Amino acid sequence: MVVRADLFVYTDGAARGNPGPAGSGYAMFGPDGRLLEKDARAIGRRTNNEAEYEALIWAVQRAKEITRGDVRFHSDSELMVRQVNGVYQVKKEHLRPLVDAVRSEASVFRSFKLMYVPRENERIQLVDALVNDALDAQGF
Repeated sequence: MVVRADLFVYTDGAARGNPGPAGSGYAMFGPDGRLLEKDARAIGRRTNNEAEYEALIWAVQRAKEITRGDVRFHSDSELMVRQVNGVYQVKKEHLRPLVDAVRSEASVFRSFKLMYVPRENERIQLVDALVNDALDAQGF
């Protein structure tokens, strides 16, 4: 099965401790599989789930600068993917504004899909390494 999209985005967030020093990152690939952009940053003290959401929100904001077309986002956070897609209820109140922000920011795309991928995915591993490098650079 061939999945067509204007942009394929992979996100990851991590916290060293939960909560603890955290980072978020993303990598964007064009329809031809070429890496278009990647970035990661330390984001302060967060839970792992908050870091995952902040990575997705940041990536959605960056993706909007590239296209308003069909975009596929990927994450290894099963909780986040299922909450954003409405499969799971958001039980932690501090996550609700983050879910709302993702949905609001993503509403500009012709189509927005958020899919779970295992952490063994090579593109997720790329973003994970970026996030860890950003945390290491901050001395965490």
